[in-house]
Parts: sequence; structure tokens; C-alpha cells
Amino acid sequence: MYSREQVVAAARGDIPMDTVIRGVQLVNVFTAEIYTADIGIKEDVFAAVARYTDNAPIFEIAGEKEIDSSGKFAVPGFIDCHVHIESTMVTPANFAKALIERGTTTAVIDPHEIANVLGVDGVKYMIEATKNLPIDILVTIPSAVPAVPGLEASGAVFGSDEIGMLLEEERVIGIAEIMDYIGVINQSERMTGIVEEGLKKGVYNEGHLPRTTGQNLDAYMSAGVDSDHESRSTEEIVEKLRQGMCVYIRESSVSQFADIAAEAWREVPYTTNLAMCTDDVEASDMYQGGQMNRVVRRCIEEGIPAPLAVRFATLNGAKRFNLRHRGGIGPGYIADFCLVNTLEDMDVTDVFTKGIHQVKGGKLINRIKTTTEILKEDTVKIPDIEVNDFNISMPNGMDSVRINTIEMTPIGTTVKGVLEISAKNGIIDKLPEGYVFASVVGRHGQGLKPFVGVLKNAGLKTGAYATTLSHDSHNLVVVGTNAEDMYHAAKYLESSGGGLVLFDDEDVKAAIDLPVAGLMSDLPVETLAPAIINFNNIAIDMGVKVGRRAPSMAMSSLALTVIPEIRISNLGLVDVNKQQLLPLFVEG
Repeated sequence: MYSREQVVAAARGDIPMDTVIRGVQLVNVFTAEIYTADIGIKEDVFAAVARYTDNAPIFEIAGEKEIDSSGKFAVPGFIDCHVHIESTMVTPANFAKALIERGTTTAVIDPHEIANVLGVDGVKYMIEATKNLPIDILVTIPSAVPAVPGLEASGAVFGSDEIGMLLEEERVIGIAEIMDYIGVINQSERMTGIVEEGLKKGVYNEGHLPRTTGQNLDAYMSAGVDSDHESRSTEEIVEKLRQGMCVYIRESSVSQFADIAAEAWREVPYTTNLAMCTDDVEASDMYQGGQMNRVVRRCIEEGIPAPLAVRFATLNGAKRFNLRHRGGIGPGYIADFCLVNTLEDMDVTDVFTKGIHQVKGGKLINRIKTTTEILKEDTVKIPDIEVNDFNISMPNGMDSVRINTIEMTPIGTTVKGVLEISAKNGIIDKLPEGYVFASVVGRHGQGLKPFVGVLKNAGLKTGAYATTLSHDSHNLVVVGTNAEDMYHAAKYLESSGGGLVLFDDEDVKAAIDLPVAGLMSDLPVETLAPAIINFNNIAIDMGVKVGRRAPSMAMSSLALTVIPEIRISNLGLVDVNKQQLLPLFVEG
């Protein structure tokens, strides 16, 4: 904590600043201006900012250390309003290193991936492992454990009691994305209790509300949830902004919404309730394209003026979470900021947190030290399986049936389809072109055999794809063209402790081992990224077209039972809107 007396004395000019950033192009998020300035830092905070007129500062700022930043732009440290560390596939310390090198100085995490695997212990591990890192990591407590009870089997179940207990932990600021929006709207006992727990504790109830408008939107907000990062059309964003909901512009590895957000901004340019998040960004995508700096860059590419794009990524996030004196460069504000070469590229060269120079030339200056041990518990506990478990058995006495199918759409949602198919010997072991088998194997020790359905538009032409990184219960998802490769893919992940694998002709084509809860590796981003890039290239060669920018996450949300309109779990097909299990075979 800084000495206010020393900071004020430096602001008056009585004593020198610790550091002065000279001649930088300041991106002022308060007024959406860019101009030349000198910035004085004393201890943790900005103590003075001297704008230039006639090629000289309006007053002199002296400092013990001066950094000539002519030609560079100073922007506040980015604030990621919603992100899952587990989706980056790296542990918290390596996550922090990757973020700070890309200009993010504050992240609001939702550890609901590990919560669905290890329950309360998993959340406490993430809270402990995010202490004393060079960025500020704030925590929201998962509400989706599982996303919808009764529709899937998870490794734990959270109700208001578990959430209320975890809300007492340090650095916890809210309840994470409340995904069972139908339960909130209809005031189910479980969801009403969870939302009320957040309201009672005075924390933020974070939302998750895809393709929902009108009276259902108003009911969700009236229940006490007022943010969203799942808006998938311009009209949806505009309506939510008009109703006062805080909308996060999301550019994840699977879903990118900068273009529709820019269209919404053009329609309501004076909105104050737009912020930003990354949600799910895999290591290779972050390594190649950036993290929050990528979201800002994409918004600028789509026509949002640079100072406003930066504001959405900084000040608006700080205001959302009431982070006083964060998100801007001005006297009295915490000195979290970045230097970038150009706003168009948003290429970060230097990062300061609380006035300390952490990143120079794009690289972290000091190695991150952590005392948190890596989790070594085996979490892939699948039942005994056989090859035939990945075929579909026909109903007794029938040689032709109609099957309810899942059809992937270009925007990542799904619709229900129907496939009529014949089979010999009572087994469906081959599907028409464009269709593949999709299976979920429970990996939390429930002992249930795999459920197998049919998926359209995944693109896979040969072999099998399997992953334990499958939102939100993180059971083992296997998609394939044949039972043999699906079986071998599942057995590989059982032996490796989890991760991702591509199998073809009974041979491993690519694999990413994630032994930490079946979700994370202890490798740094720069080491893990090449393996993911290789995996993605091979997946594309095998035909995967869903999530083309990040095929490794292509099937990660196939089992997410809160994204319309049809999904799959280890219990069967799920009608998301009705929150009911669907029969595989169409009656009649």
C-alpha cells in the first residue's frame, strides 16, 4: 500500500517521482482522446499527468528514473471480465505469465471447469494457486456445477450452501456465469437460492444468456442477474444494452463477437455498459494472436475508435466490478498500464503493475515463483468399456429407424435434426456422409456405459477425436467415424490422465496430455502452444471444421447443456430449452 503523503508531495513537485514515462501518446479512456504526455508514477499509483502543448508538457515532472517512450502509446492495463484458466490448458502461474506479457493486469476468473471435476477442493486450489502473482486475479464462484442437474453427471454438485461458503474466501467478488437461465426465469428452487445468495452477500451475479430477449430477458434481469457474454446477434446486444445489462464483447477461441458488437455500438454509440472478456482461449490461440489485446485489436478492426475500444477493455470493466481507481491513467489511479507500438496491432512491449516494471520488450522480467503444488490426483475414472459400446444398437426387431440428431451451426449453436437409417444385424456401425458418432463417457466414477448419438456438420472424415476438456461437467467426449478408433481414443485419455487425442486407423495422430484434473498441463504457454498447433493442423487434415481457428476446442461445448438447442451428455440427448432428455429414436 502506498503512502498518500509521499504521492501528494510528488504530485506537488516537492519530491521526485519514482518513474516518469516521457513523451508517450496517452490513450485517455476518460475522454476518448489521444495526446502526448509525461506520466509520473510514485509508489503504486499515477501521481501526475502532464499533457503537452506546443511540443512541451504543461508542467515539469522530475523522476529518479525516466523512460523515453516517444512514439509509443500508453494504455491502462486490460481487465478481462470473464475467463476460465482451465481453458487455456495451463496452470495459474503460467496463465499469469501469458496474460501479463500481453497487457492484461486484472482477470476475473470462473473456476467452474475444475469445480465440476473436484468440487469445493478444486475451487480452493484455484484460489490458492492464484495468490501472489504479478497480475490481480479475482474469483467468481461457479454456479454451474453441474450446469443443469439431472441432465448430466458431474464430479460435484453445488447449491446455495456450497456457494455461500466459498463466497467467504479471499478475492472472491461474485457468483460466476449463471448458466441455467431457464431455471432463473422460471424461479426454480435451486437457481433462486443461488441468485439470492449472491444478492444477500452483496456480490456480483454474473450472467450467461444466449439468444434470449423480450420478457425472458426482463425476467432474468429482474431476478438479479445483469451481465452477459453470450449475445450472438446485433439485435440481441442492443436490446440487452438498452435494458441496462452489462454486455461483455467476447473473442474466444471458439466464438468471436467483435463484428456484431461493433454493429451494436454503431446503433447505440453512447452506451456505457460495454466491457470485454475472452472466456475460453486456448494456449496456441493466445500465443499466436494475443489475449485481451486481441479483443481490443479486433474491435478496432471492426471500426470502433481505438480510445473507445481501449475503454471497453479497461475502465468499463473496472466500473463493472467497482474496482476503484483502476482502469485509467490519471492522478490517484493504480499504476497498471502497458506501452504498445501501435494501436492497430496492439503489440505490447512493456507492462507495469502498481508502478513496477514487469514486462520489457514483450518478456516478463522476473520469473514467477509459486509455492502451490501441482495437482496429481487421477480424475479420469471411466467404466470398463468395449469397442461395441460405441456402436448404436437398433430397437428390437427393427431394421430401419429415425434418429434424433445434433446439427452444428456456423455460430456454435445447435439445432435438432432427424436421420432415417437402416442397419443389418441390429447394429448401426456406419453413418451417411456428413454424419459422425458422438459419445459422452462419464469420467467421475459413476460407472455408466457411454451414451452414443449422431452429430452432423462436425466435418470429421476419418478416425476419432476425444477430449476431457468438455464444458461443463468435463466428461470424456468422443466423436468418431467408427467404434474402434473411438474406443482407442477413450482408452488413451484414461491412461494419460486426460487431455485431447486424435486417433485414426487405431493409431495416435496427435495428443495433448492434460494430467492436472484432465484440464491443464504444467507446461508454459510457449511450450504447449506448438503441440496444440500441430494438433489443430492434423484435426483440419482429418476434416474437422467446427471451431476452425481452434479445432482443439471444436467439441468442447458439445456437452454444454445450456447452449441451445440440443446437446449431448453421458445420460442422453438434451433438449436445452425444455431442460429434458430426448429419446435417441424418434417415436413412430
